[in-house]
Amino acid sequence: MLREKITAAIYTRVSTREQAEAGYSIEEQEKLLKQECTELGYPVYMVYSDKGISGKSIKGRPGIQAMLADAELGKFNIVLVWKLNRLSRKLKDTLEIVEKLSYNNVELKSITEKTEMNTPEGRLHLHIMSSLGEFERGQISENVKMGMKARAKDGRWNGGIVLGYDLMDVPNSTKKRSDRMLVINTEEGTLVKKIFQMYYNGKGYKAIANQINKEGNRSKKGNPFSVNAIRDILMNPIYCGKIRYDVRSNWSAKRRKGTNPNPVLVPGIHEPIITEEMFDKVQELIKSKNGKPNKVFTGSYPLTGILRCPVCNSGMVAGRVSYTYKDGSKKLTRYYYCGAWRNQGTAVCRSNGIRADEVEKYVYFKLKRLLTSDPFLKATISKVNKKRQEVSVPAENNIRNIEKEIQTLSSNRDMYFKLMEKRAIDETLLLQKLQEIADKIALLEKNKLDQEKYLTIGDIPEVPFDLVKATLSEFGELLEATTSNEERKTLLHLLIEEIKVGNAKRPENVVVKFNKTLVDYITENGGLPAEGSPLLRYKNSMELQTYDFQVGI
Repeated sequence: MLREKITAAIYTRVSTREQAEAGYSIEEQEKLLKQECTELGYPVYMVYSDKGISGKSIKGRPGIQAMLADAELGKFNIVLVWKLNRLSRKLKDTLEIVEKLSYNNVELKSITEKTEMNTPEGRLHLHIMSSLGEFERGQISENVKMGMKARAKDGRWNGGIVLGYDLMDVPNSTKKRSDRMLVINTEEGTLVKKIFQMYYNGKGYKAIANQINKEGNRSKKGNPFSVNAIRDILMNPIYCGKIRYDVRSNWSAKRRKGTNPNPVLVPGIHEPIITEEMFDKVQELIKSKNGKPNKVFTGSYPLTGILRCPVCNSGMVAGRVSYTYKDGSKKLTRYYYCGAWRNQGTAVCRSNGIRADEVEKYVYFKLKRLLTSDPFLKATISKVNKKRQEVSVPAENNIRNIEKEIQTLSSNRDMYFKLMEKRAIDETLLLQKLQEIADKIALLEKNKLDQEKYLTIGDIPEVPFDLVKATLSEFGELLEATTSNEERKTLLHLLIEEIKVGNAKRPENVVVKFNKTLVDYITENGGLPAEGSPLLRYKNSMELQTYDFQVGI
């Protein structure tokens, strides 16, 4: 029996810290792996890389995601890595990757550990090596946290930019690298004092944001101040000369559930902008107001988030107007208001209120027409198919622009490495900057992969009428059957991308979307479709991914 021809894929990764260490470079990994493929006689299908991205998680890593997707399509039957920890430094993620590859009959091979994953001994070795990698990463992370906590206890700032202060390098004769400390920015410091005084004098978060935005003030990043930004400023003890650190433990995994009951709170070495007495008085005021109940809007608002402001295109949020008749009875009218106006005030936008009953009636009319009119649905699908044939050229331009941005970010990253070699930058700041660059590059790489799909879209079959009709039919039945406002909102958000509103405050266009997520939700929550339905054929099919589209109706 002839052995199946072997085609290889190569996967490489470096994290921000490892970029600076010899032997870990992407180029060196790729060189060694290609040499191995040549010696074994394996043609290389593609090299998948994640540059400057941590092995903490497989999410946000376009290289590994693209490799797994191509494995499902059978593009190769072996994946070579330099070390197993290049896949991930978490045992759970490594095992998940190996399981996905194995399910698609793809072998995994580490050329450094010489591990064969198709034997019991090899799988045991995989568990051991992955566990050691996770342990090593945990130790590195713990050492960094300990160092930053020690700095905080010394009254030193560990964070990035903060309104009211500038970060200044301070030479330290006892250290090879310069230290950094907070120095008051006079103009911004005056604004911080004003915000505290305004709140103490009785103004609320929104009133403060509205006034300072109208006066032309902007945040450290150049954005208008929001309600949340004002609240964060008023509750930050840095402004009365204190350092607060480790408020959230393991933020990336636990988010707000990871609140630390005993954060570091010590006097800082920086100069305060306001007195401790003023800070304490403001905290007492905030606590006294926190006990008051928030506004409760009766009725459902299913279009929040997908209805866009006609002026600034921000998402619109729930609101209502109360009218009292002469006999004392009241009438409440539901509205959708501009979210930017609600959050940042009139300096950013106006309320641009839209009657909820009117816009919802319009949307339901459009959807009913789409669900029940075959001629209208056929015309819509025809528009989609025509549009799909016209996206290749813009995609090529987008890819070129993305590659330029990646090149610029890579140059910036190299500059930071040179500063590190000269001992001209603090390690904490270096890691922070490199992680920011890595996150941006990861997002751009993901966008690039998305754009590359359009390059071959001309070869994809036209969107089938029977598939879309069957999906929308099931959608309509599910929408009609549900009695829950939340479920109805979920369904509408699955089908509608956005609702565009004209200058006359009237809805003008509903942009609908069709993808695998919509089909999966309908079949999981509405039950499997009837025998013979096209949904049965397309359910869980990779082919369905090619029919992802959006179109206005």
